[in-house]
Amino acid sequence: MSNMARPVGEWDTPWAVQKAAQDQIGGPVDPMKDVAFPPPLEFVADPKLAREVAQSATYREIPLITLPQSWTVAAIRNALGSLIVGVFEQPGYLCDVLLGDDRIQATIGSRVGGLLGAPVKFTRAEEDGDGACYDAWRKNWHRIGAEAPWSTFLTYTHLAGFQSGQLGWDTTNAELWVPCLQPEHMAFEYYHWPLRRYIFVSLDGQVAIEGGNAKWVLHAPHGEYRGWMRGAMRALAQPWIMRHYALRDWARFNEIHGIPTRVGKVPAAADAKARVWMNTQINNIGASASMILPQGVDEQNSYGFELVEAEAGEWESFKAEIDQCDMQIVLTLLYQNLTTEVQEGSFAAARVHAAVRQAALKADARALSHTIYNQVARPFASINFGSPDLAPMTEWDVTPDEDYNARADVLVKWTNALKALKDAGFKFIDKKALKEFAATFGFMLPDDGLEEHEEPEVGAGGGPNAEPRGTKPTSPGESQRKPAGDGE
Repeated sequence: MSNMARPVGEWDTPWAVQKAAQDQIGGPVDPMKDVAFPPPLEFVADPKLAREVAQSATYREIPLITLPQSWTVAAIRNALGSLIVGVFEQPGYLCDVLLGDDRIQATIGSRVGGLLGAPVKFTRAEEDGDGACYDAWRKNWHRIGAEAPWSTFLTYTHLAGFQSGQLGWDTTNAELWVPCLQPEHMAFEYYHWPLRRYIFVSLDGQVAIEGGNAKWVLHAPHGEYRGWMRGAMRALAQPWIMRHYALRDWARFNEIHGIPTRVGKVPAAADAKARVWMNTQINNIGASASMILPQGVDEQNSYGFELVEAEAGEWESFKAEIDQCDMQIVLTLLYQNLTTEVQEGSFAAARVHAAVRQAALKADARALSHTIYNQVARPFASINFGSPDLAPMTEWDVTPDEDYNARADVLVKWTNALKALKDAGFKFIDKKALKEFAATFGFMLPDDGLEEHEEPEVGAGGGPNAEPRGTKPTSPGESQRKPAGDGE
């Protein structure tokens, strides 16, 4: 290779190098000609077309009537395999089963409720001069943001990594159309790899899901392409089935070891009628039973009855396995476990884990705000007010009260320090930085009293060995400073 001459003038730029490498594998097809790779599109830029799409009939969902199946390890593996290749029928049914688990349902409910229960704030678009779109959105938010459909939407998003739904538009008021979300079940969807689109299988045929076209909403926090690989379902399946089996086996264990065995004793020489009588008496024992048993001259010839309890103590393994599965479930859904396992850790550790959970909640809020703005608010603004750019931003304030208290404490300390420094005669080096810091708390510092420190002139004295101002040496090398200890 060292003896081979490098072509002169062909690889002088990075683009030339890229072209040379591409030529080795053949020229690429122009992606603009493939429907799977279109440029960024704005579906609702034309209000007329947006209205036509919005007023089209709702695609009818196939009735979701399924018989419950027994989920085995093999069935779960098959469902997860289907998920990986983008076929969502069995994964959809698995999601339904997972939600039947008390631990999973409670943990997801905590995360979804923590977001939807937070205060909602709206930000008006700069283009919305008179605020008409903003006011209409706020006035109808109780219908647009109804908790029931959005709660279902987020629940399945956490499990599957995505969720789709249709927008039904209430056109009762011809001047203001209001969108209402209708979630669709993922069991009737699959991913079309060549088209790079989710396909909804309805009673009316197959429909390509186009989020943001005034008809469909597609919420995919981890991205539309293979975003389902980040869904919690894949991580929850194993601890869920292990927990299910452990609870079943523990119940069976308790059936055997939790109820003492009734043992009756009859003489070896007892006749058949006496044996049947004794067996009937034992079988018919109730909660407050008593009996009289005939006794012989010795134990060998006497009737008797006793309760024999199992003495095995292996039940702890069931509890340990269930606790481990519970922790895995909570870690998957909340990214931490200390806020639910209150018996562990210190206060400092609890704060760290709470911060991790808060980060997940903020990520949920950002993703949902982005989806609603682009796929619900912009169509709303285009259809009703003629431009999608008038759409307001909807956000959830998930900042915990503790953070507000901490910020208030910082503000009080900072203002006290600022006043003390000013009263002591200190001057501020960077007045602009002070104003920017104050702006983070939502107020402006007045210009009065914020005197900036003036830098000394070049060559001016400073420090303990500087010459006194206003004096000049009488001769070179001679200083007017008096030795230490001399009087005036």
